[in-house]
Amino acid sequence: LNMQEGSRFKPTKATLLTIMLCSMLMLMGGAAVAPALPLIEQVFTGQDTLVSMIITIPSLAVGLVGFGMGALADRFGKVRVLGTSLVVFTVAGAFGYLMDGSSGEQLYILLVARFIVGIGIAGISSAVTALIAEYYTGIDRIRALSYQSAAMGVGVLILEYTGGLLAEFSWREPFLVYLIGVPILLMVLLTMREPQRDAPEDTVRREPERKADGRLLVICYLTIFIAMTMAFLLPTKMPTYLQTELAVSTSVTGLFLGVHGVTNACFSLMYRRFVQRLRPFTIIVIGFLLLAVALVTLKLSESIASSIAMMIIAGAGLGMVCPAVSNILAGETTSSTSGKIMGGYSTSLNFGQFAISLISVPLFAAVGDSYPDLFAVMAVVAVVVAVAFMVLTRMMGSGAPSKATS
Repeated sequence: LNMQEGSRFKPTKATLLTIMLCSMLMLMGGAAVAPALPLIEQVFTGQDTLVSMIITIPSLAVGLVGFGMGALADRFGKVRVLGTSLVVFTVAGAFGYLMDGSSGEQLYILLVARFIVGIGIAGISSAVTALIAEYYTGIDRIRALSYQSAAMGVGVLILEYTGGLLAEFSWREPFLVYLIGVPILLMVLLTMREPQRDAPEDTVRREPERKADGRLLVICYLTIFIAMTMAFLLPTKMPTYLQTELAVSTSVTGLFLGVHGVTNACFSLMYRRFVQRLRPFTIIVIGFLLLAVALVTLKLSESIASSIAMMIIAGAGLGMVCPAVSNILAGETTSSTSGKIMGGYSTSLNFGQFAISLISVPLFAAVGDSYPDLFAVMAVVAVVVAVAFMVLTRMMGSGAPSKATS
């Protein structure tokens, strides 16, 4: 990929659109094929644990290589890594459509392909978020990060619903959704250039010598890990619940999961208004409290209506937490560290998604295979996290989180 460094390149509206399209793919590791999960379980009978990893193993890959991909982006160029990662994402993602048969060997081959999808997503996530941190400053950066979180939510709607529609044909068709990477790659080639590192304007807006607050980075990484652990219960557990307990079709299941993405997008777009009135840590507290309310909803009433309410409220909570965390992290970056810092964000986000596949199995058994009880337990965790952030807000006073909004 020959992507030259643009002299004093300034992002255009087309560049921002491309960033948003790339951001749609950040949560796409399992999103597109989640509605087809019950069908895949029928094909590979007796291997439910391995089948569930079709959804979560891309997240494991991102978690393992996310930081490294961010470091590569810092060294070889964000746009170059982004373009290469889109190629990997598209080829490995669509590979599932070519699978035939139901043998254990076929399942392992599919899991390898899914791991490679995760490597592609790691590069996309690290590079595109780092580009936001370098392309934009001040209110423009807050706006771009809000748009990014919104795009992630819209991506969930589009990809979940499209995957659900394609699953009406067979379990393989949803993998074709990954071909969306082709037009997005063309957009990257046409609208993006490497940020100029040595221009005087850049040294003014961001002091390269300034070191990031390590304590704040750890808090942010842990926060997004926990948030994603809770949020990813929905695409991993809700399809089976909706289709077995409420007799909902795969296409409607995709629409249900997409509602979560729409609400996420709406609240992400409102983040720039929230941050003008509230500190980022306070926004995170509210987000986790909303997640808690969402997760306890099924415990109060098992119905289609309560399932929709759960998706909406959870989307609102995630739509507050994600832009708050990414905004704080963006305030800690320099041109030489943006890839690594945002790679850490991508790593934590995806480790959280993968972790729930390991946590939910013994937890689900412990609560007697009850979906409402499983979500209620996670709701308690969300409340504990919210309280912890209330304490952190007081301990850190007017310190680091506020400078992220500058």
